[in-house]
Amino acid sequence: MKKLFIFAAILSASYSAQAQIKVSKPAGLDGLIASRTAQKKHPNAETKGYHILIFNGDSRSKAEAMKARFDAEYPGYFSEVVWDEPNFKVYVGLFITKYECLKLYEEIKGKFQTAIIVSAKIAYQKLD
Repeated sequence: MKKLFIFAAILSASYSAQAQIKVSKPAGLDGLIASRTAQKKHPNAETKGYHILIFNGDSRSKAEAMKARFDAEYPGYFSEVVWDEPNFKVYVGLFITKYECLKLYEEIKGKFQTAIIVSAKIAYQKLD
């Protein structure tokens, strides 16, 4: 009988001391999950994004020199020389939002006077 009483006491204590768990997630997590899921399903997919065009001309050597100058001053940013007939173009930066692009643009507009922001399709970043 004592065992039954002790068992009943433990059982009633466990029911009366139920804890509530609240799960919260950071803002933007749904968008991140959706973009990562989309990338896994379509690895070559593209999305709307922005670049900064710092050179547009017919000289490949000038384009390469402009790219090298940018890479030396801003080593953490993406840059590439593209042949878009009949000109060579140097694009820098790879941004999803225009706000991010504007931050770099404000930094470089004094050093690269011909810099303009252009809208482009950009590939999803690689998953690590």
